[in-house]
Amino acid sequence: MTDTILIADPSEASAARTRAIIADLGYEAHVALSAAEALQACRRLNPSLVLLSYRLPDMETRELLRLLKQSRGELETIVVCPRRSLPAAAGRLKPLASGLLGSPVHPDEMELALQGAMERIGLRHQLQRAKRDIARKIRRRYVKRIETERFLTVKQILDKVSTFIGELAREVEGGVRYFNEIPYFIAIHDRKCRVVAANRAYRTLLGRRIGDPSWEIYDGESRRRENCPVGRTLLSENALEVRETVCYRSGAKVPLIVHTAPIYNDDGTVKLVMEVSAGTRDIGQLKEDLRNTQQRYQLLFDEVPCHVAVLDSEMRFTANNRHFINEFGDQTGVALQDAFPFDPEKFKHTPIRKTFQDAKPHHGEMRWVTADGHRYATLVWTSPILSAAGKLLQVLLVFVDITQIRDLKSNLSFLGLMIASISHSIKGVLSGLDGGVYLLERAISGRDEARTQEGLELVKHMAERIRKITLDILFYAKDRELNRIRVDLRQFAAEVANAVKPRFARLGIRLDCDVEGGAGEAEVDSGLLKAALVNILENAVDACVADAKGKADHRVLLTVQCGSDAIGISVEDNGTGMTPDQLKKLFTVFYSTKGIKGTGLGLFIADKIVRLHGGDMVVESSLGQGSRFCIRLPGRAPADAAAGLSPQEVR
Repeated sequence: MTDTILIADPSEASAARTRAIIADLGYEAHVALSAAEALQACRRLNPSLVLLSYRLPDMETRELLRLLKQSRGELETIVVCPRRSLPAAAGRLKPLASGLLGSPVHPDEMELALQGAMERIGLRHQLQRAKRDIARKIRRRYVKRIETERFLTVKQILDKVSTFIGELAREVEGGVRYFNEIPYFIAIHDRKCRVVAANRAYRTLLGRRIGDPSWEIYDGESRRRENCPVGRTLLSENALEVRETVCYRSGAKVPLIVHTAPIYNDDGTVKLVMEVSAGTRDIGQLKEDLRNTQQRYQLLFDEVPCHVAVLDSEMRFTANNRHFINEFGDQTGVALQDAFPFDPEKFKHTPIRKTFQDAKPHHGEMRWVTADGHRYATLVWTSPILSAAGKLLQVLLVFVDITQIRDLKSNLSFLGLMIASISHSIKGVLSGLDGGVYLLERAISGRDEARTQEGLELVKHMAERIRKITLDILFYAKDRELNRIRVDLRQFAAEVANAVKPRFARLGIRLDCDVEGGAGEAEVDSGLLKAALVNILENAVDACVADAKGKADHRVLLTVQCGSDAIGISVEDNGTGMTPDQLKKLFTVFYSTKGIKGTGLGLFIADKIVRLHGGDMVVESSLGQGSRFCIRLPGRAPADAAAGLSPQEVR
């Protein structure tokens, strides 16, 4: 027997007796007189069984058992202890020891204990061998199955490649003729440089060479293993493209372009080589015909009187026609998001996204914004470009610019609103003129000076309204450039206040001006800015008049302030105020809170004038509390110490 037994006993006499019994049973035994020696012997001898004395001088038995189990989990361990201590030792050491023997040890008991331990060791060895045998069988079957599947895969690849080339040929004008005439061959070769599979053209023209050497079809120097394309690919493990001459089964020698590519195994080694060959003359003729066909299609592509582009699966432009390039530049290779920035949420509902999702044609209206901020309104048609298997490859995008049509429609819509709004306003003015003329006629006939003055004031007021409506229409209908001049801000505020003072006085509304912080000069279009401020002040007057029953004392405050880099102008009233919904629509053209008394142009034009100056206007308002219009204009000029007016001069 080859199994080794280690005896760990501090008593040399006891260890000698135990060793003699074991030797009689046919086993080889080694002795260790301490726990430390036992651990070293286990590492050196790798025993099958360890007999431990219950008492060792340098380590507790339980700890020694734990270390042995930790290093070798399947090691058989039998503890020898006094017979009177067997019950206590069994409970304490049972989880760690394989068995217990009472001392002094009887040879029959030792034989039974060793026999049981060796049977367990044998069963474990047998189980391990069975596991290894099963693993080997499974590995052999797995390798065989892999080889079978690999061969089937190679055959499928071969068939698919043949079909694919045939499909490509059929897409070309006259493709069936070229497909039949081109001697393209596809073959798969193994590592021994033998043909393992070939397509029909290969078998027809070169012979049924399955199992034959790969180099036998070639002529000249390539008719050797190390010089043929397949052999060179196996040596370099790289793809290869060469011109060779092959011998047909008929004896004809034909020049070919040969492409070879390695097919790698799971472990990265070359398992097979694919070889694709085609006649050089036929390929040249096919290239020329393809080039002519592509030129004809490109000409049609460019002459389409629309913007045409093609997007790949990553939404990058792969082609643009001439009209597209003339308008947007050549965007080939550029992402759609980079050329035309868009909101991802809004883009979900566009024809482009829908076609990418369902591979079906769609159409609709889209608004484009180029990277430089230019806006386009377009009608868009999208169509999927599918593979022979029905997979979406690209999306064809055709669109027409309808920006001018949309602008015309918008202008016509605004024109209709303007005519309706102005008609209502003129109707109100005419009613006022009728009332003024009637008062004048009655006052003149009755020689009533008070009535005459009242009628005259009404007619003058209506004439002023007609003038204001006319100026607003002219400003809205025609864009104009700013005519900037340097103005003294205090003097400018005084002129604005004087322009509206008569109406404030007639209606009994107080106008206060605070220009203490407005010392300085600014470059503005004084005429336009004055018109804007007058519009805002008259809007404040109207708000106070509409609130006649709400408050007894109405006032409007005009404030001008100068900072280091900006000018602030505000108009504050304690009139009716506005609701949040009214505030949102305040600067919308033709929107008015005054009904037929307003055109809806005044505040729209005022905001436009402020923005033309590079400024902005913010409105704060509460219903029943009044409103505050805050204008901020960029830039100012330093004040002259002697320039400016006192606050009293503008009141």
